[in-house]
Amino acid sequence: MKKEYVLGVLFFSGLWGISEAVLGDALYRADVPYASVSLTVIGFIILTFACVNLPQKGTATLIAVCAMLYKFLNEPFFACHLLGILLMGACYDLLFNVLKIKKGFFSSALVTYLSYASFALLITYCFRYGSWPQAGFAKLLRHIGISGSMAALGCAVLLPLSFHLAQRCKANFVAPFKIQLRLVTGGVSALTVGLWVFSIMMYFIR
Repeated sequence: MKKEYVLGVLFFSGLWGISEAVLGDALYRADVPYASVSLTVIGFIILTFACVNLPQKGTATLIAVCAMLYKFLNEPFFACHLLGILLMGACYDLLFNVLKIKKGFFSSALVTYLSYASFALLITYCFRYGSWPQAGFAKLLRHIGISGSMAALGCAVLLPLSFHLAQRCKANFVAPFKIQLRLVTGGVSALTVGLWVFSIMMYFIR
């Protein structure tokens, strides 16, 4: 596996992980309604930038797994949050990297609904985690119909824009994940190291 690919995966998973660990923790602690919506949109935007630069099949899932590890190192264990991250990566991979569906308004909404629906079904009927089995089908419908629809709308608008922006960035910055000490690429390498050092430090501090 190329060093550039590893650096890219660690960079994007670190960005996603710190958004979950810092922003997610703040939103959930403040009991903000529909906190998962903004986190979902941010996660899918990061995956869009990642998969423009790292278009290999399985990349989104691998980034999701690393983001799960980042979140695990920084926060108490919440299986439902980790499952949600994993399913986002897997659903993104399926639609855009395996089936090669064009990133547009409807496909961006579709991948969001798919991740919300697969999460709700698995957490309720397969893993039977927390309050989901007791709340049953009503909670499942609320999760998909309300939270899922809000996230789908945000993704439908922002993911196509992110895709075009990512393509322009890729054209303007050659080999941003090559490990070297020049300004742009060196900044990416330093930021990636900083993100993961922060995560490991937080694991031992908390």
